[in-house]
Amino acid sequence: MSDYYPDISHHHTVADWAKVEKNCPFMITKATQGTSFVDSAMAGIVKQCEKRGIPYWLYAYLNKGDELAQAKFLVKTCKDRIGKHFMGYVLDVEAGNAASGVQKAMDYLKTLEYKMMLYTMYAQYDKYKNIIAMRPGKCAWWEARYGQNNGKYDPDYPCHVGADLHQYTSNGSCPGFDEKVDLNRITGQGKKEKWFITPKKKPPKGITEYLHNLGVGAGEKNMSRIAAANCQAKEVRKALFALAEEEKLILPTDLNPWEETEQ
Repeated sequence: MSDYYPDISHHHTVADWAKVEKNCPFMITKATQGTSFVDSAMAGIVKQCEKRGIPYWLYAYLNKGDELAQAKFLVKTCKDRIGKHFMGYVLDVEAGNAASGVQKAMDYLKTLEYKMMLYTMYAQYDKYKNIIAMRPGKCAWWEARYGQNNGKYDPDYPCHVGADLHQYTSNGSCPGFDEKVDLNRITGQGKKEKWFITPKKKPPKGITEYLHNLGVGAGEKNMSRIAAANCQAKEVRKALFALAEEEKLILPTDLNPWEETEQ
């Protein structure tokens, strides 16, 4: 395996960040647990990832009960620390959490601009299968199944079909660490590595930003030409009629009174 995908917490110490940067396309690290615990290593790991351009994910270990409050605590804790290399939030579900509580936490993360992941245990698949099946497109499913847990992936102990990321050991060796860490593999049956290292594209705030993103100016001449090219679109006509109903529609003085078109 040429690339390593570790997930870590304050229980692990990065011995050589240069090796991590070279060998780990992205990092996953613990941020919070419950509604009061903040992982002591998180801030330093975020700082190094931002400094070195390493994409990273931040997860909350969900204690059993009030999962929505825990998800909100995760976001509140992290929002002023994250930077441009932050990919998204992760819900670590392994404490026997009620499916309804997990769903509420998921629904909250759906409203944010970032990608997300849901981590579940192989043995608890039936409990969360409906949530897994209905997860949004911006959410990866991350499943843990170790098998012999000897540091190597054993195909005799696969994850469930459809999992995007598979945590296959807690006894893995990874460049940059002097101790054993959790290691994962991208299964190839879902989201590819590029998805895990590419931030979710933020929607433009308006037509001006949209056009600028395309390298097009948003001056009066360009806007007039764009409006003319799209005048037959139902959405455009509906928007014009809405302006007319509010008596805000501007009519040029040189309109042809006899020109007709299909309604």
